[in-house]
Amino acid sequence: MVDMRLSLVKIFAAMQLMRIPLAAGAAVNLMFATLLARFDSATAELPISTLPLWMTLLAAAVIGSGMFGFAAGMNDLLDARRDQTFQRNRPLSTGRLTTAQATLLTFTALLASMIGASIFGETSVAVAMFTAFGIAMWNTMGRFVPAVGLLMLGLAQAGSYFIPWMAQPFTLPASLILVQTIATGSLLHKVQEKRPRLDRSATILLAILSVIVVTGLIWLSIRRNAQPWPSGETWLALAPLAAMAFFVWQSSSALAASSAHESADALRRAAAMFPSLAASAWMLSISQPQWALVFAVFSLGLWALSWLAREVHDMIGQASDWRG
Repeated sequence: MVDMRLSLVKIFAAMQLMRIPLAAGAAVNLMFATLLARFDSATAELPISTLPLWMTLLAAAVIGSGMFGFAAGMNDLLDARRDQTFQRNRPLSTGRLTTAQATLLTFTALLASMIGASIFGETSVAVAMFTAFGIAMWNTMGRFVPAVGLLMLGLAQAGSYFIPWMAQPFTLPASLILVQTIATGSLLHKVQEKRPRLDRSATILLAILSVIVVTGLIWLSIRRNAQPWPSGETWLALAPLAAMAFFVWQSSSALAASSAHESADALRRAAAMFPSLAASAWMLSISQPQWALVFAVFSLGLWALSWLAREVHDMIGQASDWRG
């Protein structure tokens, strides 16, 4: 019985290290990008369209979750000494995982994402490598300048959107994910009172840099002759705006929580759900109600997974801390 409990502790520690609910959200984002590419006639002769649907969606899920797992694991490895003082409920600081085990998990996640990218071709592998480089830069240098670090985190999330098909013309979903990632990261940074602080000047700098990047993505969309906004039927074309409004409401509710820990936990739940909600909304906007329903179900599943992760960690005597 003791051995079984120790094994479960190791398994859940590995899941906590990889931030499974948030990693699943990242996987959904790549699955949406893959479907969007398959709908485009320009990909008719590319692997993303010629391979079976289940294979491309599985590869996308592996890429998304693998990239996020790599980012999360690298973050904990670099913060291991600091967490001994400030985050004593982490897998490494509690000793539930050794440094060697965490390193193996982290780079296995990276390797898995590269294997997934290879399904789509050499260009996809190159974009995946560039995204991984951005993640490494965020973890090593960006943390010392919050404005730059959060921007790099958003760029990594938005950049992963182009792994399945680099020539994706419609870039508004990537822009939305970038803004959501930066907003969530900024709120978590302030709620958890991380150092160095994200003060007013840093916040203004981050906002300016974010506007520049979003403008660049919009320019790329125009250059590639993408439709400015999906021409869904009537009001359904506005569904992405509803998804954004729902995320803003969730974030506001999270900030009103009674403690910083509860606020951070609620923000992470909102971040885990958002890619699925956004994907569902975008699918409605392009008249794909069946896929909109699938992603809506994913969103509910990710909310349940986030809640279950917290409860399970409490049950084994460790506080849950799914940091983004």
